[in-house]
Amino acid sequence: MPAKGSTGTTRRAPLRADRAVKLYAPTPAKPHFRIVAKGQVERTSAPVPVELMAVSIGVKFDPAQLDPVTARARREADELFDTMVRWAKYQPATVRRGERTINALCDRRLQDLKDDGRAMTTCNKNESLLRVFVRPVIGHVEVADWNSEHSKLVLRRARETCGPERIQDLGAALRCLVSLARRKPAWLHGDDNPMENVEFRVKSTTQTEGVHYVPMKERPSTEQVESLAISMGEVGRKTAAYLASRPTKPVVIDRDYGWLLCQTIGKCGPRFGEDIALTVGCFARPRAEVEDAIDQDLSLAGEARGLRRASIIDLPHGLAIDPGRRLIWITETVEWDGSKPYIAPAEVRASGKKTKSEKDRWTIFPRSLTDAYVARCTELLERFGAEQGPHALLFPASDHSFALVPVDPRRPKGAQRWQDQDWWSRSNFPRTMYHKAVDRADGWPATSALPFENLRHHFATWAKRHGYDDVLISHCMGHATVDYTQKRYFRTGADTIPQGMKASENL
Repeated sequence: MPAKGSTGTTRRAPLRADRAVKLYAPTPAKPHFRIVAKGQVERTSAPVPVELMAVSIGVKFDPAQLDPVTARARREADELFDTMVRWAKYQPATVRRGERTINALCDRRLQDLKDDGRAMTTCNKNESLLRVFVRPVIGHVEVADWNSEHSKLVLRRARETCGPERIQDLGAALRCLVSLARRKPAWLHGDDNPMENVEFRVKSTTQTEGVHYVPMKERPSTEQVESLAISMGEVGRKTAAYLASRPTKPVVIDRDYGWLLCQTIGKCGPRFGEDIALTVGCFARPRAEVEDAIDQDLSLAGEARGLRRASIIDLPHGLAIDPGRRLIWITETVEWDGSKPYIAPAEVRASGKKTKSEKDRWTIFPRSLTDAYVARCTELLERFGAEQGPHALLFPASDHSFALVPVDPRRPKGAQRWQDQDWWSRSNFPRTMYHKAVDRADGWPATSALPFENLRHHFATWAKRHGYDDVLISHCMGHATVDYTQKRYFRTGADTIPQGMKASENL
């Protein structure tokens, strides 16, 4: 191991630096390449000619332009530098007792999430996991003393009150803390792993069935979706009529759409937050853009291309919908602060927030809903005009509330657009629409309603039965991989038995 000794300090920038090891260029006073490790270990190369020092400084000690003697000293210094970096890699870090605890590491993790601009729901979820399960159990433990027994204790305590999905989230949070503790400034040695041999992932007990597979009995059937859609329309119209007839403070609200909101999730597959953030612009595009998409469709011949052009449905203000390309563009979702929708200041965010995958995508709507979307988009465009109409929500909470915000939150002084901000709150929608509709709907449980989000599970089953490819279903639902869609939403045995029976009928 290199000898130790005081090296003093320098204000000159090093030629190379890594893991607190720095390589400094020679000077007339110190005609050597100096390698300093952790501020206390120094090694030097062979001396370089002082008379050629000015020339070497002029070429910034570029090895390709140095004289033979200086170049040989530089190669020696580089070899010493690499050796000392390998040595420094395995030196134990100095532990600051009382400062680098698990609690401090948790604070560092939450701050990193905020600095990275992660969604509020992600920050709240991590804050809850750390506050409820990690801090009370091992928050006082020094990070340098953290071991796998501490991690197992946290998970063991959590299993007393939590289900498998929560345990997996907690285990993933602990893994993130380990990775953070190893990053610069490192609080944990690279060879230490407090999550070694700590099992937190749940394994399936049935072949071909994913851990998070939702049983068919927990998914609404197509008949239930249709019944709920009718009930939601009735509840919406009744609520609108009641508020409009109040003698003290009549309120005119837009509620004749509940049935379409239900059908959109059940037969198109967006998430709940994505569904209530849909605007006219998610369905309708400028006619020129629609025609250009038809022209670029290589699957169309001359006559078929003309028929597609003739089938375009024109909407007010130059917008149009192509019935042969029935797409819903999903670009944002609603973010909740507790139970209320979070609307960031215009300087921070131009819209609700990015989708869960943080990528724009499209999904397909069936032809049976085309007339409904056309009528809804036409109504909103005629009511709000060319500027506000394309940004009007299809499913607002009450009446539309527009605000002028930047197009791009990274350029708050750039061009602006109108943003409809009348989103539903997470608590108000079930209370005023969903649960009331379930009470009226046929075929729904009388005691406890299925979560509204389970309509999305119906889409997966419904699309699979009607011939959608697994890759297409995965894309429409916004999943990162087809494997996730298959494990969570399909079960190879149960979901394909009818097809197997039909195929084997005459074998």
